[in-house]
Amino acid sequence: MQRMVSDAQWDEDLFLQRYHRLVGEDLGDDEGILIFDETSFVKKGDDSIGVARQYCGSLGKGENCQVGVFTAYASPDGYALLDKRLFIPEKWFSEPYQERRLKCRLPETTVFQTKVELAVEMLEQICTEGILPFRYVVADAGYGKSIDFIPAAEKHPGVVYFLAVPSDTLCWLKPPVTEERVYTYGGERRSKTILSETERAPVTASSFALNLNSYFWYRRPGFGGHQGTDRL
Repeated sequence: MQRMVSDAQWDEDLFLQRYHRLVGEDLGDDEGILIFDETSFVKKGDDSIGVARQYCGSLGKGENCQVGVFTAYASPDGYALLDKRLFIPEKWFSEPYQERRLKCRLPETTVFQTKVELAVEMLEQICTEGILPFRYVVADAGYGKSIDFIPAAEKHPGVVYFLAVPSDTLCWLKPPVTEERVYTYGGERRSKTILSETERAPVTASSFALNLNSYFWYRRPGFGGHQGTDRL
């Protein structure tokens, strides 16, 4: 087992494609959902790749742990994990960590990637494979407030994303009126986009949600083996 985990060589992309076909055969559905989330694994030592004192979701506080970003699939027929990426904190790529990187045999080609970048990478791979049918992409506020994740989902025609956002996120019910303001900085003439003085103030996401009428929601029975799922 240790040799298989540490030394054995295999084509992981080919392995994943084979696995995704099996998931598609059993669970594939045009209304399928891709779920992106992360979880953490408490570690006492400091030699495992990516281990560091960071936010540990399973404990709800900062702790010495590893963090993984995962993709799951859900459909009316069930659910399954699809892919994973280990999040490696940026300090692991600094000079003081060189000895640890060598000890853990971290490939020299590995570079720092944020959790969102890891999720986008998995989304792109799944879309490129074209094996699993899906319509929806869901994730929590860590991805909903990202300027990288939303464009990654929007670039794929027919994909609908439901992403959580912080309750104090400011929003408009329609595109706000803006104008260009020209100014001089450091002897250079620059411009920036600002809100028009006549534009109404934005509202918070929580205020918007509280004012939604209940008839905007309906329950779809039997999705994923549960009693029902609320949808907007």
